[in-house]
Amino acid sequence: MKIIGFILIGGIVIIVGLMLFSRKLLYFPTPVSGARLAYLKSGFDQVREITIPIEKKGSLHGWLIQKDMENLPTLFYFGGNAEEVSLNMEDFVQKIDVNVVMVNYRGFGQSDGTPDEGSLKSDALAIYDAMAKKYKITPDNAVAWGRSIGSSMACFLALERGLGRLILTCPFDSIVSVAAHYYPGWLVGMVLKDKHQTIDFSSKIIATTLVLASKADEVIPPENTLKLYESLNCPKELVYIDGAGHNTISEFDGYYGAVNRFLRGYGTISN
Repeated sequence: MKIIGFILIGGIVIIVGLMLFSRKLLYFPTPVSGARLAYLKSGFDQVREITIPIEKKGSLHGWLIQKDMENLPTLFYFGGNAEEVSLNMEDFVQKIDVNVVMVNYRGFGQSDGTPDEGSLKSDALAIYDAMAKKYKITPDNAVAWGRSIGSSMACFLALERGLGRLILTCPFDSIVSVAAHYYPGWLVGMVLKDKHQTIDFSSKIIATTLVLASKADEVIPPENTLKLYESLNCPKELVYIDGAGHNTISEFDGYYGAVNRFLRGYGTISN
């Protein structure tokens, strides 16, 4: 009986430990180098640094690519779980003809704090609200774009603020469902604090939506992307990028081509 007791206690300790460190297994805060910051400040005429206040006297740090705030849509970008968003700067400046707001998550780049699902979602609303107020951005002229885990924040923002457009790159129905492909489902459900259950509210999104995905995605199983796509009741389109992987999808020519067609042809997609 003592052996069984030790096993049970050991199991509990392991589970509690996994619960305490589950966010460290989900988010990988990435810094931005001083050299990169200096380059961003001097290398782009259209780029402005922005800060968004958060609680406890902290702030989120990011950039606004300001092309034409009066006449072009403004896109709010949310990156992956290890993505320092300024790495998209060159592509966003050169390859898409919209204004872009991209702010690093808590703990990423120069943003203060520690990431967790509740904070990241509330931050998404705070970022949108601050920029919408300052630049008079309306929901019908705003686009949320989320990549991988960023799809959770983009979907939440699109729903809560009634945005007109939504782009999702390699999205998923829920982190629990994705993780269950790699670990026992009962354990995943028990230890994960941040579940990112987009499937719980995705059917309520009204934004015209473009989903970009790869059938060879080695991180997000394609069936999890398809489940989210099928749950959407809004006008939508699913584009597979042939030959792409999870981390290489944006390197393929068809990727930005699909994004630009979507941005130019807003309103033409049907269910």
